Amino acid sequence: MHAFRSLLWVALGLPLAGWGQSPTPLTLSQALATARTSYPALRARQAGIAAAAADVRTVRSNYLPQLTAQAQALDGTSNQVRGASLGGVGISESGVRDYTSSQASWTSQGTLFIDWPAVTFGRFRADVQRAQAGVSQAQADYEQELFTHQVQVADAYLLALSAQKAVALQEANLHRTQALRRVIRAGTLSGIRAGIDSSTANAETSRAQLQLLVSEQQAEQQRVRLAGLLGTPTQALNLSDSARFFTHLPELPAAAADTANLLHHPTLQAYQQRVAASNALANSLSFNNLPTLSVVGGTWGRGSGAATPANADGTYNIDSSPGAGLPFKVYNYAVGAALTWHVTELIHTRRAVVAQLARSTQARADFDQQALQLRTEQHNAQLQLELVRQSAREAPVQLDAARRAYVQAQARYNAGLDNLVVLTQATLVLNRAETDQAIALNNVWRALLLRAATSGDLGIFTSQLP
Repeated sequence: MHAFRSLLWVALGLPLAGWGQSPTPLTLSQALATARTSYPALRARQAGIAAAAADVRTVRSNYLPQLTAQAQALDGTSNQVRGASLGGVGISESGVRDYTSSQASWTSQGTLFIDWPAVTFGRFRADVQRAQAGVSQAQADYEQELFTHQVQVADAYLLALSAQKAVALQEANLHRTQALRRVIRAGTLSGIRAGIDSSTANAETSRAQLQLLVSEQQAEQQRVRLAGLLGTPTQALNLSDSARFFTHLPELPAAAADTANLLHHPTLQAYQQRVAASNALANSLSFNNLPTLSVVGGTWGRGSGAATPANADGTYNIDSSPGAGLPFKVYNYAVGAALTWHVTELIHTRRAVVAQLARSTQARADFDQQALQLRTEQHNAQLQLELVRQSAREAPVQLDAARRAYVQAQARYNAGLDNLVVLTQATLVLNRAETDQAIALNNVWRALLLRAATSGDLGIFTSQLP
């Protein structure tokens, strides 16, 4: 929202010139389209949506049956249960050997184990909803970023176009002073005019040249800013006044009678999704204290270098070669259900849920604050729109009077009825009136953009573009 506040509150500094010429002039609609596809921050938000969607698929896959395969080959002492395993998911054997021997032999084990959390008592559904809320939040964040950036691009375009207009006005003013200087110089050389008039004309021409240089410097700064917002900072731009921003006023919307439509504002939508995502996480956490009923099953085989039948003296024949111990000799299977309940999670879950609900309260308060701020800014934008509309109606009157005054002062000076000071003052007034006229019309478009920005509907502005 910082971009919205700065649209009209900052005075319209007339910047722009030094524009690199591109073969095709860039319209505002084209600038908005370019920014949508080229600006890195928007691409980052789109990647965030894709990542959140992948998280949903990951959560769903967490509750699919998990099949684990394991194979072991061990060389160790023989005073162990045949086919012993070390770690992993190997099925352990119980029992004792009535004969012990430290002689080494090979043992083997191969296992296939399946674990399916068939009944989670709502945890699966809650986790999926949490992940889906993440997708909605990522999408809302993208929509907010896109909306804010489109407003920034449109405002930067209007500023740059106004600056480009300012350069043209200063060039016209320079040509006017140069033409006057030529006339005065001719009169001075012929003795008709005083020498001080020639010096004064030279000074006014230099002043007009300096004004042009300043406007060109400011214009270049605006060009760089706009190009950066388009995601193409090195691109040369040539702006087109295809919407006739300096020749006609846009249609202005009526004052908003109801602010309920602000609920659809992209900024409020983003804040609302943050509340929803926080609540979804709290709901997901609340299911962690419930048990899980899993369907489990496994099949395994074992091999050992210790012979199974005992000798007459109670000893066992032990073959320490890998060929005797690694091949499977016994096969087993088991299938059933397992109920797992982490009882201490009752304490942890309660505390985690309380903390997350506090974050949800915070997110809701942020939403209310943003809604209040938007309502204030919307009202302010409507007031600004009324003010600039009045200025735009008065500016042509000023310009017409300034032109008449300049023509009259020039005629009186040529007739010898007034001095150069009067003509110079009329020239300054005309230059200022031309600049004020351009600013007044441009400010109406910028105020309309601000009105659209605070309403959350950029179509209020873009619908009037060609």
